[in-house]
Amino acid sequence: MKLTQHSHQSGFTLAEILTAMAIAVVIFAAILTASLAMQKTFNAVDNYFATHIQQIRIIDYLNRDVKRALIVTTSADQQTVTVTIPNYLIQCGDPDADAACTGTPPTAPAGSNIGKPRTPDINSSQVNYWKPATSVVYSTVVYSISGKSILRTEDPRSDGHPIVTEWLRCDSRSEFDQHESPRHFPRLD
Repeated sequence: MKLTQHSHQSGFTLAEILTAMAIAVVIFAAILTASLAMQKTFNAVDNYFATHIQQIRIIDYLNRDVKRALIVTTSADQQTVTVTIPNYLIQCGDPDADAACTGTPPTAPAGSNIGKPRTPDINSSQVNYWKPATSVVYSTVVYSISGKSILRTEDPRSDGHPIVTEWLRCDSRSEFDQHESPRHFPRLD
């Protein structure tokens, strides 16, 4: 008996391999393009909602401050709103404070009246949150438009530095163009 060896080898031809590779490259390019587009869309939506949340927050702060205010003024160019608010709580460094604050940030000692509500003087039709013998205790909060940002600046703390909160800051021009630009505050008259 004679054994025959078959040299039957199977495989793909060069044309078949090149065709399969071309199809795979097209599919991979489509997947890559779709994923990049989805990432860009996700970032745009994320930036939009982050800015929207900041806008809601600034409106809430402005609303709260205007409701508590004794005096509210806007600048002629409508770039700033100044709010004068009585200090309803005794703070570090106030004339009414019965103790000194220590540390950084300043903390009140236990048992002091710091952080407690002031007792107002009520006269016929006026409520005052200060005693005539001491200095007037007001806070001034200024909302201002500065370039691409809205700033909320409070009176200086006991260390002399004002408290500044920045909202609506956009880092790139295209990101800023997607949102309403803060041009001026609404008129309060």
